[in-house]
Amino acid sequence: MRKLLVPSLAVSTLLLTILLLGCSAVQQRGVAGNAYVSTSRPAVAVHVKDMPLVTSGRGTGRLYRPNMAAVPVNVRTAVFGTKASAPMAIVTHAELPNDFWIWTSVYPRPRSSKLTTEVIGGQPFAAFTYLVPCKNDPYAGLVGDPTQIVKEGYKDGDDPAPAYWIARYLAIRTNFNHDKIILEYREPAPRGLETMESIPFGMTDQIREFEDRARKAFTLGLPDPKLGPIQDGFPQGVRWQFMSDPYLGDVLFQEPLDRF
Repeated sequence: MRKLLVPSLAVSTLLLTILLLGCSAVQQRGVAGNAYVSTSRPAVAVHVKDMPLVTSGRGTGRLYRPNMAAVPVNVRTAVFGTKASAPMAIVTHAELPNDFWIWTSVYPRPRSSKLTTEVIGGQPFAAFTYLVPCKNDPYAGLVGDPTQIVKEGYKDGDDPAPAYWIARYLAIRTNFNHDKIILEYREPAPRGLETMESIPFGMTDQIREFEDRARKAFTLGLPDPKLGPIQDGFPQGVRWQFMSDPYLGDVLFQEPLDRF
């Protein structure tokens, strides 16, 4: 009887090893065609409407707000657009390094609009609108500088209000709050708009229409079963030194006993 148990144990161990290796090999994340794809945890394909891919890939962000050393974050991102005078869209998938960290609830950035909920592909995304600060924007310059567009048409001596991108930030936590998917839609900011806390008279409808376009820019679905090659290299032009807390959000450290 003992002689039979030994090979059975060996076979079971081999099968378990194959199963684990198979599971780790199945998960794929990156860009396939013109969509960001994750095949598991979560299984999702994010398509951007009517915009070509500019750059995509994987890098490392860092979170500095926790009361510990900087927390590294595995970040995959895909940027879509054409030029500074046209819309721009960004898909970001941020993964925390281990089970001790989780993403907190999404909070709006300073001087942004109030936090609301947008439903995209049947999923609730926390959403707010803000003006992108160009100094610490991870995606600055990838499709040009909108401030140059705003200045066109002004005569000498005019001093138009500084403007950059106006952005709709939509985020959802996944995989037991260890991952976060961020969808961001941008357009050149309207002239005269300096903060979302005090919108100039007559501009409310313009902002509402912008937010409606942002909602319609992204389509969520399941990955195609006949998935083609996935690109997961290094995204050229992304300013990784600014891929940190202001853009990615806040995290919370969990003591081991708190997780059970």
